[in-house]
Amino acid sequence: MSEPSPGTAGLQTPPENRLDSWKEIASYLDRDVTMQRWEKREGMPVHRHLHDKASSFYAFPAELDAWQQNRKLRLEKSKKSATWWARVARLLWAVPSSWS
Repeated sequence: MSEPSPGTAGLQTPPENRLDSWKEIASYLDRDVTMQRWEKREGMPVHRHLHDKASSFYAFPAELDAWQQNRKLRLEKSKKSATWWARVARLLWAVPSSWS
Protein backbone atom coordinates (compact mmCIF):
# COMPACT_ATOMS: atom_id res chain seq x y z
CA MET A 1 0.00 0.00 0.00
CA SER A 2 1.43 3.37 -0.94
CA GLU A 3 1.86 6.28 1.42
CA PRO A 4 0.19 9.63 0.62
CA SER A 5 2.47 12.30 -0.84
CA PRO A 6 3.85 14.83 1.63
CA GLY A 7 1.43 17.72 2.07
CA THR A 8 -1.58 15.70 0.92
CA ALA A 9 -2.36 13.94 4.18
CA GLY A 10 -6.01 14.50 5.04
CA LEU A 11 -6.84 15.58 1.49
CA GLN A 12 -7.63 12.10 0.23
CA THR A 13 -11.29 12.20 1.25
CA PRO A 14 -13.38 15.36 1.09
CA PRO A 15 -14.98 16.66 4.28
CA GLU A 16 -18.45 15.26 4.86
CA ASN A 17 -20.13 18.67 4.74
CA ARG A 18 -18.49 19.76 1.46
CA LEU A 19 -20.76 20.37 -1.54
CA ASP A 20 -19.04 19.04 -4.67
CA SER A 21 -21.34 20.00 -7.55
CA TRP A 22 -23.45 22.89 -8.79
CA LYS A 23 -26.49 20.68 -8.27
CA GLU A 24 -25.58 20.08 -4.61
CA ILE A 25 -24.99 23.81 -4.06
CA ALA A 26 -28.31 24.73 -5.71
CA SER A 27 -30.11 22.10 -3.66
CA TYR A 28 -28.52 23.37 -0.45
CA LEU A 29 -29.60 26.95 -1.24
CA ASP A 30 -33.03 25.68 -2.32
CA ARG A 31 -32.64 27.27 -5.75
CA ASP A 32 -32.73 26.09 -9.32
CA VAL A 33 -31.03 29.12 -10.88
CA THR A 34 -27.56 29.25 -12.35
CA MET A 35 -25.12 29.08 -9.47
CA GLN A 36 -22.23 30.09 -11.73
CA ARG A 37 -23.89 33.46 -12.28
CA TRP A 38 -23.97 34.07 -8.51
CA GLU A 39 -20.34 33.02 -8.27
CA LYS A 40 -19.27 35.51 -10.96
CA ARG A 41 -21.59 38.45 -10.25
CA GLU A 42 -22.20 38.24 -6.53
CA GLY A 43 -19.09 36.61 -5.15
CA MET A 44 -20.65 33.34 -4.00
CA PRO A 45 -17.85 31.49 -2.17
CA VAL A 46 -16.80 28.58 -4.38
CA HIS A 47 -13.33 27.03 -4.20
CA ARG A 48 -11.74 25.84 -7.44
CA HIS A 49 -8.98 23.40 -8.29
CA LEU A 50 -7.69 24.36 -11.73
CA HIS A 51 -6.71 21.52 -14.04
CA ASP A 52 -5.56 21.39 -17.67
CA LYS A 53 -8.97 20.87 -19.29
CA ALA A 54 -11.56 21.61 -16.63
CA SER A 55 -11.71 22.64 -13.02
CA SER A 56 -13.24 20.95 -10.05
CA PHE A 57 -14.86 23.01 -7.36
CA TYR A 58 -16.52 22.77 -4.00
CA ALA A 59 -18.28 24.94 -1.44
CA PHE A 60 -18.80 24.72 2.28
CA PRO A 61 -22.30 25.19 3.73
CA ALA A 62 -21.07 27.52 6.49
CA GLU A 63 -19.50 29.86 3.90
CA LEU A 64 -22.65 29.76 1.76
CA ASP A 65 -24.79 30.57 4.82
CA ALA A 66 -22.64 33.61 5.66
CA TRP A 67 -22.64 34.77 2.02
CA GLN A 68 -26.41 34.37 1.76
CA GLN A 69 -27.00 36.32 5.00
CA ASN A 70 -24.71 39.13 3.81
CA ARG A 71 -26.46 39.14 0.43
CA LYS A 72 -29.88 39.48 2.12
CA LEU A 73 -28.64 42.43 4.18
CA ARG A 74 -27.27 44.15 1.06
CA LEU A 75 -30.56 43.63 -0.79
CA GLU A 76 -32.59 45.00 2.14
CA LYS A 77 -30.32 48.05 2.34
CA SER A 78 -30.64 48.57 -1.41
CA LYS A 79 -34.45 48.35 -1.23
CA LYS A 80 -34.56 50.90 1.61
CA SER A 81 -32.36 53.26 -0.38
CA ALA A 82 -34.53 52.85 -3.49
CA THR A 83 -37.66 53.50 -1.42
CA TRP A 84 -36.14 56.67 0.02
CA TRP A 85 -35.23 57.94 -3.45
CA ALA A 86 -38.73 57.14 -4.72
CA ARG A 87 -40.20 59.27 -1.90
CA VAL A 88 -37.86 62.14 -2.75
CA ALA A 89 -38.83 61.92 -6.41
CA ARG A 90 -42.56 61.96 -5.53
CA LEU A 91 -42.05 65.02 -3.33
CA LEU A 92 -40.11 66.83 -6.04
CA TRP A 93 -42.75 65.91 -8.59
CA ALA A 94 -45.46 67.29 -6.30
CA VAL A 95 -43.74 70.68 -5.91
CA PRO A 96 -45.39 73.22 -8.22
CA SER A 97 -43.06 74.60 -10.88
CA SER A 98 -43.70 78.14 -9.66
CA TRP A 99 -41.85 77.30 -6.42
CA SER A 100 -38.60 76.50 -8.15
